[in-house]
Order: sequence, then C-alpha cells, then structure tokens
Amino acid sequence: MTPKIKTNWHLYIPDLEISFPKMKSWVEEDNSLMNRLRLLETKIDLIVLDEQICKHHDAQTSAEPVLGNLRKILLKSDHNLVFAESFFSQDVIKEFAKFGRLEEEPLGKYLFSDSNIKKHETYIADYELDGQTFLGRKCIYSYNNQKFSVIEVFLFNE
Repeated sequence: MTPKIKTNWHLYIPDLEISFPKMKSWVEEDNSLMNRLRLLETKIDLIVLDEQICKHHDAQTSAEPVLGNLRKILLKSDHNLVFAESFFSQDVIKEFAKFGRLEEEPLGKYLFSDSNIKKHETYIADYELDGQTFLGRKCIYSYNNQKFSVIEVFLFNE
C-alpha cells in the first residue's frame, strides 16, 4: 500500500501552478494535518505500516545515506486519506529521542508544539497508487539545526 513517486521533487512556490490546483491549501497547510482531517472525517485511524532503524537517503536533508528511523503510516477513515513517511537521522534522534520510535503517536503532536522544531522548505511531486495519481508534499524541518523530512501523499483530490 505504498504509493510510488512519478515525478521528481521540486521546490513548491506558491505563485506557480501545480498539477492539482484544488490541493493548494493542503500543500500550504502549516498546522496539524490530523486536526484538519478531523474537520472532514469523524474518525481517523493512524496505522503504522513500518517503522525501523535503517539507512536512508533524502537529497534534501543529507548528501549521503544515513542511519535513522524511517516510519511509514496510513491515515484512514472509511477510506484511505494520507500515506505519510518520515525520516529522522541518528543526529536528530540524539536531539529528540522520541523521534527514534513514534509508534502510533501522530507526528503533528510534536511538530507544532516544540519551539525547537523549525520548518524550512516544501517540495511537491506526483505519486501513483492503484492507477490513480495523487499529490505529495515533502516538508523539511529541523530540530536544533538537525534536518529531517516528512512526506505526505494525499490520497484524495479535492
């Protein structure tokens, strides 16, 4: 149930057109995604698909593959809502140990409540799942200057 990336990540610039214009507000959302989804859905389940310490490469956060926690989750109600993937290097985990094992906790619980976390840039790309194309966003954050990434693939097109 992992969507496959179709296009390269490119820096999101608000004035440029995107492949799914109705999704613009979702790309620009700077608050808890879970809270926004709860305005639309009465019940949302957070399902951990995988969470493991492994080597991972993210061009926007490091030049080489690094060891860290790669977590993949699905947010769903009566249908799939969002596939999300986050990666925290060992350097990030040293700064904030909880990022070494989030399990069923929503990441937004920490992203929007800890003043040590800073959001940098946002990237977008198209993803494919079951023959349908969806928009994905990648936000680059840092914790005390240690970068990490959060990818969310919106499994709907408003």
